[in-house]
Amino acid sequence: MTVEEYLKTNKAVSVSEVAKLMFPNNKTAALYLTNKLNGTAKRSFTKKDAEKALGALKTLYGSISDLTIE
Repeated sequence: MTVEEYLKTNKAVSVSEVAKLMFPNNKTAALYLTNKLNGTAKRSFTKKDAEKALGALKTLYGSISDLTIE
């Protein structure tokens, strides 16, 4: 599964929080990322976006793979 597919389909992920980390200087980062993911407003999700999104996901949720039951 690609980062783009993951962001589109995983409802547990806050796209807004990911967008804030990807585009820290953009006040409408969530809308900007949503437009890129949906291919609207003549924007497309690029490889560079995927790299930024992966970094943001690791920052936000990366430690989840380190959790244990006990």
